[in-house]
Amino acid sequence: MGIIRSVVPSSITFALAAAALGAAPVRAGTAADAAGGSGGDALQEIVVTATKRSESLQNVGLSITALTAQQLESKGVEQFFDYGNSIPNLSFAIGAADGSLAARGVALRGIQGSNTTGFYIDDTPVLETLDPHIVDVARIEVLRGPQGTLYGAESMGGTVRIITAQPTATEFSGQMHVGLSGTKNGSLNEIVEGEVNLPLISNVLSLRASGFYQFDSGFFDKGLGPEDAPPTSVLHDIGSREYYGGQIALRWEPMEGLAITPRVIYQQTVEDGVPYALGDANNLLQRQIFNVKEGGTDKWWLDSLTINYTAPFGTFVSSTAYFDRKTFEREDDTDFTEYAFGLTPPLASPITREIDLRRFVQELRFASTFSGPFQTILGAFYSDSTRPRDYEWNTPGFAEATGSPSNLILSFIDSREATEEAIFGDVSYDILPNLKATAGVRWFRDTATFHQFTNGAFFGFSPSTYVAPSTSESGFTPRYLLEYKATPDLLVYASGAKGFREGGNNIALPAGPPPIGCDQDLANVGLTASQVATFKSDNLWSYEIGFKSSFAEHRFTLNGAGFLIDWSNIQQQISLPLCGYGITGNSGAARSTGFELEFSGRPIPELTIGLGVGYTDARITEQGAGSPQTVGSPVYNVPQLTVASNVEYERNLTADWTGFTRLDYSHVSGSYTTNTQVTPLYRPAYNIADFRLGGRNERYEVALFVKNLTNEHANLADAIMIGAEIPGQPHFVVNQPLTAGVEARIKFR
Repeated sequence: MGIIRSVVPSSITFALAAAALGAAPVRAGTAADAAGGSGGDALQEIVVTATKRSESLQNVGLSITALTAQQLESKGVEQFFDYGNSIPNLSFAIGAADGSLAARGVALRGIQGSNTTGFYIDDTPVLETLDPHIVDVARIEVLRGPQGTLYGAESMGGTVRIITAQPTATEFSGQMHVGLSGTKNGSLNEIVEGEVNLPLISNVLSLRASGFYQFDSGFFDKGLGPEDAPPTSVLHDIGSREYYGGQIALRWEPMEGLAITPRVIYQQTVEDGVPYALGDANNLLQRQIFNVKEGGTDKWWLDSLTINYTAPFGTFVSSTAYFDRKTFEREDDTDFTEYAFGLTPPLASPITREIDLRRFVQELRFASTFSGPFQTILGAFYSDSTRPRDYEWNTPGFAEATGSPSNLILSFIDSREATEEAIFGDVSYDILPNLKATAGVRWFRDTATFHQFTNGAFFGFSPSTYVAPSTSESGFTPRYLLEYKATPDLLVYASGAKGFREGGNNIALPAGPPPIGCDQDLANVGLTASQVATFKSDNLWSYEIGFKSSFAEHRFTLNGAGFLIDWSNIQQQISLPLCGYGITGNSGAARSTGFELEFSGRPIPELTIGLGVGYTDARITEQGAGSPQTVGSPVYNVPQLTVASNVEYERNLTADWTGFTRLDYSHVSGSYTTNTQVTPLYRPAYNIADFRLGGRNERYEVALFVKNLTNEHANLADAIMIGAEIPGQPHFVVNQPLTAGVEARIKFR
């Protein structure tokens, strides 16, 4: 249970198309350029802002994977799944929340669970469950290890940053991209997207806009009729999704060194049906007694204002943002009401859930560029958020069938309000020309309030309001780093850092025996209702040693890091299967050890290769009250091994056209999941292979592609239902089956 356990933006599209047809062609990229290079044999230098400064990736003493715009385009990235498998020691699973539109969680180095990985768009923290469409993105940065000093409490395991492309007032440019494909067991998919950069006043004012429309067909079938008999009819293409949205940004540079950039980003997803495999990840046939409408909408927008001022001694940044996300979902719970209340004949029983998260964020910071050996970053952060949530479960005919006072199975309305205040900074000092020490710390104070209203059959048809005691926590998250530049092309570093995740409140559980009440479930795990009213913060210390290296005239890079993490008072999901609820509890301690190794190379100008390997051994070292995880058992949803590789080859076909081919392969080893079950469920290992073949000239690119070449049905964990689930009948979320198609791109300048 969760608590209980199309429209193309036509104006933008037409403007982009008109600009594309009328624009002058751009220079054709070389083989090196297309692969992310800068020409010749050398690999392109990647500049990141992970440390709140612009630095070369190879000069940052931190385990980072960075994907540039060229690399994202070359790989055909559209959504999180397309790049998530390419990041060593990044794993993801369903379970950060209930439902299907906002449930994906992200784990780095074995630190999994809701709010363990920070997820940013530019300087704004959003939600790890968000899946922004990848269009007009400058790069994606994945920072492994706790980032509490610079990024706060939600970055306990690491941080994923999506950096948008910035407007420029020096040149007109843009591109259009269209694609058509088909999915096995589904139907046709389509995508239309584009972006344009317009200088309005040369070197002073510019505008950048992008828009997209994407339709992904469903690949499930739904059999209607009694579940103990063959279906009376079958519906197809269940679980389809339609996406659309865009962004627009202005950049005003009224004087040298000052840039003011307002930006608005909007995205909406419409889901028709739910993407669940019942009982087995390979089972694409759902069963439903009645044709109850399922699915929902997820829409969000991000308004931001960034002010940058560069002085001779450093850079001042003000980042102000407002984030709003509204999610509505509907599921059919006919089978559970039949099971729980013995309804014969069964009654159609839909449940709905609405969430509206609103967050205001303000950050001010200064990053020095002093001439001496001493540098510093100083900043202040404030966040204020509110999250109302409403579950409604009505079953027409329930009152008459059961003699109850109403048809209301459940009404559950709650709200959480939270604030975070922080002051952060670090100082670095060049002890020697090639030896630098850095120390940083963040002081934080988090406060939260929580209240809920309940009614319906699950609560004895007795309306009740529960107001939880407000919570408040404060503390420090330090970080220490020592970097040694052994040669101009070899950096060695060692670091230690603390990570933190704030605690919170559980919902009030219904009293009484199962399947309505949770008293027996709590007794089975040795807990009482008062003990699970709240859960505490958890924290960790992470220790890392690593290196960054380039060789053979920068045609190859090899980066590696090893880590040891001690994690205490872990916030884990505790399933109460008899009553169908789930709660969060502090379940002991764990240790995670492992390494990452990433290699990139260009043996010849036409050939680029890449390999990333991540190994994580995350295991429980202390069992917590109510947790099914015993000492020595693996942390859930964390594979030990992740491997990602790619090979891309380009060669001139004619004087104007260049041909290319690319193969991506990733492997994710097996792990265990138990979002809704007492006994852990094994998620088998899976392999994903993608293939692309095409050609390009100065202006156009055409490609054939196949995603999920071997038609792998990857088990992405058991889903937490919005309503309730019959014990022993888990629902699994799986990836998109084999999909093949053609795409075209036009670039203009």
